[in-house]
Amino acid sequence: MSFFDQIKRMLPRSFLNDSMRNMKGIYQSIALQVDDLDGAILDGQKQLFIDSATWALPIYEAEFAIKLVDQSNEVARRNNVMAMSRGGLGATPASITNVLKSYGYSTRILEDFSGYTVTIQFNDFRGVPPNLGDLQTLMTRFIPAHLQLKWSFIYTQHRELRSFTHAQMKSMTHDQLRTQLPTP
Repeated sequence: MSFFDQIKRMLPRSFLNDSMRNMKGIYQSIALQVDDLDGAILDGQKQLFIDSATWALPIYEAEFAIKLVDQSNEVARRNNVMAMSRGGLGATPASITNVLKSYGYSTRILEDFSGYTVTIQFNDFRGVPPNLGDLQTLMTRFIPAHLQLKWSFIYTQHRELRSFTHAQMKSMTHDQLRTQLPTP
């Protein structure tokens, strides 16, 4: 409900009739400004939280020194900021998993101490994630420089396609079949 509607309910009807055009105009302009102020306050409150920030994202990105590699939308940029805010815990497998969880990925961290490598294995995403550039940039900030970072991706295996007929798969390309299953 707008502020003007609230004013109309509080004032007598004779106060806002046609003979009082000036008063009605004044109340309408005040109500418009109050509504605009209310909207600005609500928008400002949204910017205080990473999950709902829009125009404040560059401020958060500057705070965490985030440089965008991929052309990211707002959701991906929020994920970057959220990951950086969660990442101050060091390079433990739990903290890396937590950071990648903010992107919506379920991962497993494989450490090879003798080979000085860390492998990030995706558990629930088929193919290469579209924001891999951002993930690589982010992980190079967390993982110590003496460790090599490797990525392990999941693709569709032949045994998963055995239950589908050629007719079900013919509308899909080879690349599509690598990253998604046909609909039965």
